[in-house]
Amino acid sequence: MNKQKRILQWIPLFVSLILALATLILYSVTTKEISVIMYPQIIATAFVPAIFPLIGNITKRDYPIFINVLILIHIVLANDLGSALGFYGRIGCWDLIMHGYFGFVFSVIMYMLLLQWNGAKLNKFGFMALIFLSTSGAAALWEVWEYLCDVVFGGDAQRVKEALANGVSPVSDTMTDIIIAFAGVAVFYIALYIDGLFDHKFKKAISAKVAGKKINFQ
Repeated sequence: MNKQKRILQWIPLFVSLILALATLILYSVTTKEISVIMYPQIIATAFVPAIFPLIGNITKRDYPIFINVLILIHIVLANDLGSALGFYGRIGCWDLIMHGYFGFVFSVIMYMLLLQWNGAKLNKFGFMALIFLSTSGAAALWEVWEYLCDVVFGGDAQRVKEALANGVSPVSDTMTDIIIAFAGVAVFYIALYIDGLFDHKFKKAISAKVAGKKINFQ
């Protein structure tokens, strides 16, 4: 990886940190009831775009920058706008959009990693099934995280109180979020199908980056 590419890999992290700083200021100024845990949450999530550049430097692999861009978008929408600036409460469908987008982004990441790990030796069904199952597990872990936050910090990320007040099942939000993540996987599958109509340009670009060669499924 040349010097210019190395610099480009870190741009999403720099953008994430700048936006995190802006979010911290806005949160402090506009929020009436400050949650102390929100400050380390904003700061910690801002560093997530550093993961693949760090792995790339250690393993000497060239990960596509658009992966970090997708991650950056999710951090800004879900954490900065959603959690810190209250978009989850202001826009009713914001939570569903975030879980759907998460399903799509995680599917893209798993697709890339499986290509790197020689997953293309699987047949197409097995390859796609692994993406679905991995993303489903990640969506469930997100719900576990929300549950732990509610238990430890006394919040209502899983909207249990809201569900009880509306007379619906307390687990409805959890199940809906996971189902919407499935929809994100479906969008990814559709994107792959469309890519196939254009001679698999996306797959070829990804495989050339992470595997250094053209990959054909068995």
